[in-house]
Amino acid sequence: MHWRFALVGVIFISLAAPSRAQLHSEFSDTNVVPAYSPAERATAFQQLLNLAIPPKLAAPVSVNPNAPFALDGTHLDFWKTSFVLGTPRGGEAGVNFWGAHNGGHINIGFQPGTGKSYALDCRLLSAGGINYKVFMGHDTDPSSQGEFLLLNNHFLLVVPGRETGTAVLVELWPTTESAPMGFLGCELSAFAS
Repeated sequence: MHWRFALVGVIFISLAAPSRAQLHSEFSDTNVVPAYSPAERATAFQQLLNLAIPPKLAAPVSVNPNAPFALDGTHLDFWKTSFVLGTPRGGEAGVNFWGAHNGGHINIGFQPGTGKSYALDCRLLSAGGINYKVFMGHDTDPSSQGEFLLLNNHFLLVVPGRETGTAVLVELWPTTESAPMGFLGCELSAFAS
């Protein structure tokens, strides 16, 4: 009888032990991409927009694979991903891993609380560019779309302001359909001025 408790204990301990993160199967030489501090994020958007001074950004809302829903309604949707895992560092998700190329993407949805534009900063791993589409409200056609080359493994996008309460969805996927893309999380901040 006691051996069963010992066996159950060994199984739970081995399942609880941290495993090697899946992102390293495609990006072996890449370390964890840290989230920017508020000052670093403002500086990144200053450089992106060629501004003389950093923009003022409101407090960020964060979402990641471990916490895909925020209290304000900001959320992540994972579409045909290779994996979504919880890890001690916030989790990770991958698209196009292990030779499975199925058109997966990751969506960030939110409802603006103001009519101001928003700064979206997502931590990604990719050997190439990232495609994006921005959908507003119930429109089936994107309001904007394009390709972005990562800056220090950060995807930075200014989402134009709309009326308060209009749902916004940003869709992300690798530019090359067969290229792997790793996802670690996003921070979203309204431009304060």
